[in-house]
Amino acid sequence: MAKKEGKKKNGCLIALIVLLVIVLIVAVALFILYKVNEDEIKEAINAPSTSIALGDTAPDFEVTTTDGKTVKLSELLEDKDALAVVLFATWCGPCEEEFPEMDKVYQKYQDRLGMIALDIDVLDDAKSAKEYADSHGLSFPIAYARDVVGDFSSSAYPSTVIIDRNGKVGFCRVGSIPDGEIFEKIVNTFVGDDYQERQLGYYSFYAYDSKEYIPGVEISVTSESGTQTYTTNEEGLVHVFTDKAEDLKVKIISVPDGYKIDGDSEISSGLISTYIKLPVVKA
Repeated sequence: MAKKEGKKKNGCLIALIVLLVIVLIVAVALFILYKVNEDEIKEAINAPSTSIALGDTAPDFEVTTTDGKTVKLSELLEDKDALAVVLFATWCGPCEEEFPEMDKVYQKYQDRLGMIALDIDVLDDAKSAKEYADSHGLSFPIAYARDVVGDFSSSAYPSTVIIDRNGKVGFCRVGSIPDGEIFEKIVNTFVGDDYQERQLGYYSFYAYDSKEYIPGVEISVTSESGTQTYTTNEEGLVHVFTDKAEDLKVKIISVPDGYKIDGDSEISSGLISTYIKLPVVKA
């Protein structure tokens, strides 16, 4: 019996050793694969979370709006300086916040700005999109456009894409723009007689912990144009604009009393124009 028990233990030990060796071989192989393709992997990680990128020629699309009209992207741009395309879902809370502010800006600039909201969510359909449009009374058209997600898709709602007068993607933002003044600033980049083709980056850094926004966090942001310092506002936010999508280098300089830096004080934004959390928590 003792011999059998000993053989079982030895067998288990050998099996464990073999398993560990296999795991080690796989880990080494993955590490080598990563190092060989490190640049490509980093580029993929930092790629925008929409299917079209800054500087791309926007693919044309045709959709039927909730009021029964058939529209094409190229037609919406014919007499406009720019077109704002917002990707959304009917259940999206941040969309509810930004749409009224965006609508005010659209009404102000509609002689030079085209705008359309595309519901591309799999949980919605043409009926729910129409109900949403009817109940919200927005000035810009809305369409259920799940069938165009190959051209316009996103990892989060809302996402906003602005196409300039040359048909190029000049702005791509994953995340809401609930401040009408900021949306107007973005629009003004693309409308006007003196426009020159460009791209625009828009990053929102926020400090938040335990259901509480943290004002007074001082940060430095380094881009290709230099380093600037910012302080989070009463909503715990800092908005940073750049002339193109950049992997910004951010360093926390100071935090208010009662808070501390959680981990590394230096972070990177990545290339996606979106919200980036600052590592600040209650002390």
